[in-house]
This record gives sequence, C-alpha cells and structure tokens, in this order.
Amino acid sequence: MNKETKLANLQKTSKVFAVISRVIEIVNYVGAAICAAAIPVLFIDQDKLKYFVSGQENDQLFQMLSKTMEYKSAMAIFLILLIVLTLATAYLFRKIGTLFRNINKDYSPFIPENVKLIKIIAVFVAVIVLLEAGIIPAILIGLMLWAVALLFDYGCELQNESDEII
Repeated sequence: MNKETKLANLQKTSKVFAVISRVIEIVNYVGAAICAAAIPVLFIDQDKLKYFVSGQENDQLFQMLSKTMEYKSAMAIFLILLIVLTLATAYLFRKIGTLFRNINKDYSPFIPENVKLIKIIAVFVAVIVLLEAGIIPAILIGLMLWAVALLFDYGCELQNESDEII
C-alpha cells in the first residue's frame, strides 16, 4: 500500500471516529440534562412524586425513602456528581473528536495541536478513571496516554525535519 492510500484510509477512519465522538458527546450532554431535570423532582411533594417513581400508592420502599430528607439530599448529591462526570466525559469526547477532525483534515497527524489534545485527553481520562476505578488504573492509563502524546511529539519533530528536506 502506498503512502497516499494509507493517508486516505487514515483520514476516512478519522472522519468516522470524529462523528462517533460527536454522537457520544451529545449523548453525555443529554444525560447531564436528564440528571439536572431529576434534581427538582426529588423535592416535589410526596403525593405527586410517587407517580413519577413507581406509579403505585402502596409502594412501601418508596414511602420510606421519599419521607427522609437524607435520601433526597444523598440523591441530589449523587445526581450533581453524575452531572459533573457526564459533562467531563462530554468534554473529553469533544477533544477526541477534535483530534480525529485534525487528523482528517491535515496531511499528517503529527502536528503540535494534536500533541496538546492527546495530553488533555490523557489528563481527563486519568481523572475519570480515578473517579470510577481507583488510583492505580488511573495512573497506568494516564501514563500510557501521556506516552502516546510523547510519541506524537517525536513524530512532530520528524515531520518538521521531513518538511524541511522537501
């Protein structure tokens, strides 16, 4: 396979992944909006709220949970944290989409902007993994993505040398 064919395949694949990243970003924004809309529902009058949750008046678990302020406060905090997480994930996929769009439009993936994007992605992925899986997986994944950024940085240097020769 020649160089032009490889670049065309890379650009086609990048375009597909840019679209997929955009869809995932939008889904995360919708998820954050749903969570935000759910917070006020927690504090609606119990008689009205029971129809949102179970649709039954005699649901004992619902009766017990809806009467306690601790439950409502805990759920509100959980929803707020979920909103923050989904917005961070949306931002992450925005950056991933930007990376793939850059790869699609440029003659080479090795440009300084992509190195910066990969570093941002590494930090965000590490933070999200930290929140969901713990410190060891977060450190490992963060370091692996940072290494990819360093590889892209080296690729930028090689690309600059190649461009100067031509």
